[in-house]
Amino acid sequence: MTGALAPDGDVRLRPTSHGPLDGVRVVVKDLYDVAGRVTAAGNPSLAAGAPATRHAAAVARVLGAGASVVGKSATDELAMGMFGVNSHFGTPENPSAPDRVPGGSSSGSASAVAAGDADLGLGTDTGGSIRSPASFCGLVGLRPTHGRIDTAGVRPMAPRFDTVSLLARTLGPVAAAFGVLAHDAAGRGRDDVRRLVLLTDLLDLATPDVAAHVRQVAAAWADRLGLPLVEEPLLVSPLPSELLPVFWPLMSRQVWESNGEWVLRDEPELGEGIRERILAAADVTDAEVRAAEAQQVLLVERLTELLDDGLAVLPTTVDAAPLRDLPHADLIAYRDRNLAFVVPASLAGVPQLSLPTGSVVHRTAGTTAPIGTSLLGLAGDDELLLALAQEIA
Repeated sequence: MTGALAPDGDVRLRPTSHGPLDGVRVVVKDLYDVAGRVTAAGNPSLAAGAPATRHAAAVARVLGAGASVVGKSATDELAMGMFGVNSHFGTPENPSAPDRVPGGSSSGSASAVAAGDADLGLGTDTGGSIRSPASFCGLVGLRPTHGRIDTAGVRPMAPRFDTVSLLARTLGPVAAAFGVLAHDAAGRGRDDVRRLVLLTDLLDLATPDVAAHVRQVAAAWADRLGLPLVEEPLLVSPLPSELLPVFWPLMSRQVWESNGEWVLRDEPELGEGIRERILAAADVTDAEVRAAEAQQVLLVERLTELLDDGLAVLPTTVDAAPLRDLPHADLIAYRDRNLAFVVPASLAGVPQLSLPTGSVVHRTAGTTAPIGTSLLGLAGDDELLLALAQEIA
């Protein structure tokens, strides 16, 4: 698992009991506390700290359900990244596309699972940190309804949006783990849909190859499920034409509350752009937060109206994974284009399930790489997404 492990990541934990995850090998992102190991969050100053005294709630639950832990996996520093690039500890491999980044910030979990070194990855998703690596590495990735899985013992980035999230090569381990981890009472209980909604404005933002692929996949899914496929935009007036100005102030305020005092007090060693991003988050005003919250309410209302009788289909990412040697400025440009595909679920707190559905060819490099197509539901629709994915798998 070379390259996929965190600094203190060479750990083996046996199951504490038997259950639905018997025999499942789990790799745990280095934001989760594992008793006796340091939770470094991809940062060298944190890596020099004291070991955790107890397991994170999710780690304890998977061990109690029969799983074994086979390592703690690498992450973008403080979970602040979309590509898996860590200036202190390097970039894990993407076994499904070796010339590309693995995606982040759950990079090591995706790398280990895609390589077959683990069956299930415990990661986190705040603004795409499971969904992007799932798409980039050809994996199943679930960002659940916000709050359905306990985040106790997971280092926060932006608690308003942080979720315990799951990766696997196939749907089975994700569904089984969600059943073990979820707060059962929080589910909405909807058991049917009457249509699939292809989100046309997001489709138009994707690269032509990705857009054509997702359109074909959506039609095939609708046919398989015997449902009509309708085309509608996600964003309509009075919502802004894009959601980054809504998400960024809300996430930044949370990033500052989670990390600002530590950065000012301890002056930790931080990689390229990380300190600047945290300090910039301090400048977000209360007025900006209130304005963003008002737009967030409108987005939830729009999704509730749009998906009252259906589920949305959308590209998981704007394109396949960027090449590993892409300059930093180009990665940031990709990130800004990609946020449109991950921000809606984060802002609305709703589940998004990315499924590996094919690959595209890089027009310059000539190499192929995986891409994912997502199902998006309303809060509590996690089980419904998983059940329908099983039907179309």
